[in-house]
Amino acid sequence: MLRFATKQGLSVLRRPVLCSVAQTPTSAVDCEKNFCTEVATNNIATSESLESPLNVLDLGTLLESAEKKNLQATKACEIVIAIANLKKESKVSEPDYLQDERFLKIMKLLESSYTSKVEPMALISSLKALGELGINNESFSVKNLESTLTWSTRSCPIKEVVMLLSFTLNRRNTESQNILYNEVVKSLERRWVELKDGKLFVSLLHYVELFSPQFVAKLEDRIADLMEEISPGDLALILAELGRKKRRNVPLLKSLTFYLTKHRNMLDIKQISDSLFALNQLSYKDHDTLERLCSQLENHIQDTESSPVLRSILTSLGQLKYLHTPVVDRIMAWYQARLDNNIPMTMKDMTTLLITCATLNHNPVQHSSLLEHISQHLTQDLAQPDQVWLDTVWSLTLLGRVTPLHLESVLSPAFHTSLLYNTSNKTVGSTLKLLNINAAAKLLYPAYQGPTIKVAEDALLKDIKVSPSLAKVQLTQSVMEAFSTLFPPPRLLRTNVNTLLGCVAEGEFVCDTSGKPLLVQDLSDNFGSAEPVKPLPPNAHRMALVTASFQDCLIGGGLTGLTALNIRLMEAAGYRVFLVRWSDWQPASKLVARVKMLDGKLKQVLGVEAER
Repeated sequence: MLRFATKQGLSVLRRPVLCSVAQTPTSAVDCEKNFCTEVATNNIATSESLESPLNVLDLGTLLESAEKKNLQATKACEIVIAIANLKKESKVSEPDYLQDERFLKIMKLLESSYTSKVEPMALISSLKALGELGINNESFSVKNLESTLTWSTRSCPIKEVVMLLSFTLNRRNTESQNILYNEVVKSLERRWVELKDGKLFVSLLHYVELFSPQFVAKLEDRIADLMEEISPGDLALILAELGRKKRRNVPLLKSLTFYLTKHRNMLDIKQISDSLFALNQLSYKDHDTLERLCSQLENHIQDTESSPVLRSILTSLGQLKYLHTPVVDRIMAWYQARLDNNIPMTMKDMTTLLITCATLNHNPVQHSSLLEHISQHLTQDLAQPDQVWLDTVWSLTLLGRVTPLHLESVLSPAFHTSLLYNTSNKTVGSTLKLLNINAAAKLLYPAYQGPTIKVAEDALLKDIKVSPSLAKVQLTQSVMEAFSTLFPPPRLLRTNVNTLLGCVAEGEFVCDTSGKPLLVQDLSDNFGSAEPVKPLPPNAHRMALVTASFQDCLIGGGLTGLTALNIRLMEAAGYRVFLVRWSDWQPASKLVARVKMLDGKLKQVLGVEAER
């Protein structure tokens, strides 16, 4: 009976040694001491390949093939794999083969040094098969195959070493398995110059956290060196994997996107979609790259049958804040054509399209029927998270498609109380969107008679703190430094004002039609939430100073839906908005020049003719 025992003191890095006739133990005690099963001493060849698997239907036929006098190691591996397949199909059980002398003969052969002639992929399949057959990982046959694989990492093709990595990654339960895994990683780090195949780069990037930073840097340099030789499809795969792993190597991304857009006519819609996904994940907002990819994308939309791909494109464009009107319009036309053919839109399709159009502030007249259809068919799903429904209603509000039922569903005490006071759902962003909807219900939809939130009476909402980005803070500081020269605070200018509309105004001031400052503390009504100390004089204007940083604008110009809605709400509250965009501002210019620029823009907003 075969002993599947642990070989104490065995170094798995040592090549397996076959017990020859002279070395064959003379007693059972000697054999047990060496833990080496006796093997026939015939000259075993191992030139056969596993490319033609055994076509067998039963265990008996397989074991009969093991009775051959000169059984080869490759053939033994093939038999083991075939038996494992039978067991997977529940055609055999362990008692059927574990006690069979022919099976024991196969196991003896797998303990020999002749396994060194077997292809690494066949050895991997054999190890998987042994696990399926219930052979212990500590058995000598398993350790011998693992030792053979360990030695093969130094000489086998680099592609097979990469495959070994994925095999060994989740198979590190014994000492020999850990040694094999470590040797595979070391071999890859030593042999990185052999890497040429784009798909191998993708595989290694998938496991990038396993390697040293030095190797990852070499890997990325290697990709950059071979960029011209890698196919556009593989470049898209590499970019997608960089996106999933959040590897934002800007020089590499510039090179990747250059060659990707150069050969964009060779990309299909899935590859372009994956590329946009990666650019979004990496926050790589290059206008030319996005423009070229989307121009190629236009040609594929009509012929696609996959709505998940279109959802992915919409989500990426929305989160990138890049409006490519032809692409978005063609996707909307695609959905409209399906509706015309009685193919309904799924809830995911409707919410994704709505949120993207709202984020991009895109409300095309020619697709109003599609948006109206979505508005009429969207209802709150109890299985849907509150945050998703809030985003949906907020998008409908921004696009002017919200119904009283939609407004009531989020402004009802049960919904907004759960959203605001449940710690698992509570975020500043969701609170601001809820306030946007509440303000819109009061200011933009006067016919709405449902419940609203009394923001001024809620301590949490009244004192909500918004944490702007660093770029927003720097822009605001530069603008306010200059504007304070024209309207010194606090008598003439209130700063960082919580409007209670779901947004913050960087400044609030009052002036007459010529731009002359008036006392803001006496004339402010805090965007409709308080009574002013004095009534507003004739020809005077309540003004809101708003700065729009890069994040508040779309790539290539235009305001995001959020910024546009906030401005609409301020205007509906009786304020004129003095907007300063990041693209119009020169923070490095002298203070005098910035003051002059703001004075000119203010007079332009007020309609005051410039002095000649």
